[in-house]
Amino acid sequence: MDKNARRKEIEELIRERKELDVNEIKNRFGISSVTVRNDLIDLERKGVIQRLFGKAVLNEEKLEASFDETKIRNLTEKEKIGKYAANLIDENESILLYTGTTTLQIARFVDPSKRFIAVTNSIYITYELKRNTQNAKTVLIGGNFNPQTGATYGQEAVNQLNAYNIDKLFLAVDGIDAEHGITNDQPYETDINRAMIHKARKVIVVADYSKVGVVSFVNMGSIKEVDTLITDSRAPKDAVQRIMDKGVKVIII
Repeated sequence: MDKNARRKEIEELIRERKELDVNEIKNRFGISSVTVRNDLIDLERKGVIQRLFGKAVLNEEKLEASFDETKIRNLTEKEKIGKYAANLIDENESILLYTGTTTLQIARFVDPSKRFIAVTNSIYITYELKRNTQNAKTVLIGGNFNPQTGATYGQEAVNQLNAYNIDKLFLAVDGIDAEHGITNDQPYETDINRAMIHKARKVIVVADYSKVGVVSFVNMGSIKEVDTLITDSRAPKDAVQRIMDKGVKVIII
């Protein structure tokens, strides 16, 4: 049975039974856990199901969210970047995930069995981590709420963040440029951006090709504060080279 036929049959089973256990799917179709996961991610992107730990549930009342998978630009590139970045999370680390559609993919592809602490200011990333991980501890930062991004910000958020020691920050941006550094288009979130960069021992920017060499509205930090950039093969080569010349490690997926 090919991939499309299998996914169609899985969808029909879930529509009929309302929910389906992951192990049952694995045994019924003779496929690996990774293949089951990819099939369910595809069905979730289409709005058919919601993935919960160990099972898939029919999405009878679709959650309205700014990060609707069907509306994310450059989703294929972001998924590849997110999958690679998720593998950089080490056992027992503390990580920061700043709100964004690329960092959301990290939460989707992280190893469900891995033990780590994830701190985030995104309600969507929190939701994804809670249903996709078994041993991770997730901390949602409080503070003011931006309904446009589903993120918290402000002095209360900064105060809470200042109490934590963070190994790695995975930072989504609207622009990264060798001269202008890292930028975004949300002026209200500048303080939390700066606090995250300050608290993390390592800053990893995750950005698809459309963000590389781009300068957005608000400055988040200088290029010297970035340790690693993970991007895709469509990123402008000249912009990538200028960023590398500033001492940033660039990983192209």
